[in-house]
Amino acid sequence: MQRHLQSLAFGLVIVAVVPYTVLKLVWLAGSEIGLKNAAAVAEAESSRMLVGNTVTIVLDLLAVALAYALIRPVGRKVPAWVVLLLAGAATGLLAPILLGLPLGMVVQLATSGNVRTSGMDNLEPWVFGLVYGGFALMAVALCVLLWLYVVDRWAGILAAPPRPPALWVVVAGALGLLPFGAGMLWWGLMGPGGGGPQAMDATAQRTVLVVTGILAVAAFLAPYATPRRESYSRAAWLVTWTGCAVAALQGPTQVLLANGGNPTPVMIVLALITTPGSCLYGWMVLRGRLAAGEGRGQSSTGVALAAEGGAH
Repeated sequence: MQRHLQSLAFGLVIVAVVPYTVLKLVWLAGSEIGLKNAAAVAEAESSRMLVGNTVTIVLDLLAVALAYALIRPVGRKVPAWVVLLLAGAATGLLAPILLGLPLGMVVQLATSGNVRTSGMDNLEPWVFGLVYGGFALMAVALCVLLWLYVVDRWAGILAAPPRPPALWVVVAGALGLLPFGAGMLWWGLMGPGGGGPQAMDATAQRTVLVVTGILAVAAFLAPYATPRRESYSRAAWLVTWTGCAVAALQGPTQVLLANGGNPTPVMIVLALITTPGSCLYGWMVLRGRLAAGEGRGQSSTGVALAAEGGAH
C-alpha cells in the first residue's frame, strides 16, 4: 500500500512540474504565450524575470530529484543535511500556497464574487491555473512523500515532542519568528499599506500572508506544548518544521518577488533577521531532541541523524 502511494505521489510531482517547466522554457525562448499585453512581454524579457525563470526551472528539477530519492532505497543513504535542506526549501516555498491560496480564493469569491488579483492584468487566466494549480499539486505530493520518508527513517525522533531550546536560542527564535509572523498577520488582515509586501492587496493574497504569519508564530510556540500522545508529538514537530521553513523562505521570497522586485525597507529588515533566526531556532530544537534521545540511550535513529548533522 505504501509503495503504491509513493508511486502515485511521485507521478503527481511529474504532472505538476512538466507544464510549469515547459511554460518557463518557452518564455525563456522568447514566446509570448499567456502574456496579455506589451507590459507583460517587457516584464518577461527583463533581467529579473530571466533569472527568476531560470531559477524556478532549477528548483523544479530539484523537486523531482528530491521526490525520486524519497521513493528509492538509495534515499535512505542520502545525508540528512541534504534531505533537510531540500525538504525545507520545498516546505517553505509551497506550504503558504497550499494552505493559504485555496482558502483565500474561496473567501474572495464569497465576498467579492471573483478571484482576480493585480497580476491577472498581464497574464491569461489559464496561466494562473497552471502555475498555482501545479504548485498546490506538487505541495500535496511532496508532503505525502516527505512524511512517509521521515516516519520510515526517523520515527524515533518523532516519538517525543520538540522542547524549548536554550534561552539564547529562544531569544534568537523570537526575533526571527515573532516580528515576521506579526507583520504577516497585520498586513494580511489590514492590507500591506506602505511598508508591507506591495501588490498583495487581493483577499486571496492577503489570506496567504495570514497563513504565513500563523505558521511562523505557531512554530515558535510548538515546543512549549506538552502533547502526551505520539500523534500529538508528530503534529508538534510538523508545526515546528513547517513554520520555521516558511519563515526562512518567505522573507527572502517577499523581498525578491513583491512589488516587482522593489521591496520596502521593512521587508528587507524582516528578511535579514527572520531567515537566520528561524533556521537557528528550528535546528537547535531538533538538536536538543537528538541530544536528549542520545543521553537516554534511545534508538540509533536519533544518534545517526545527530552524527550526520555534526559531520556536515
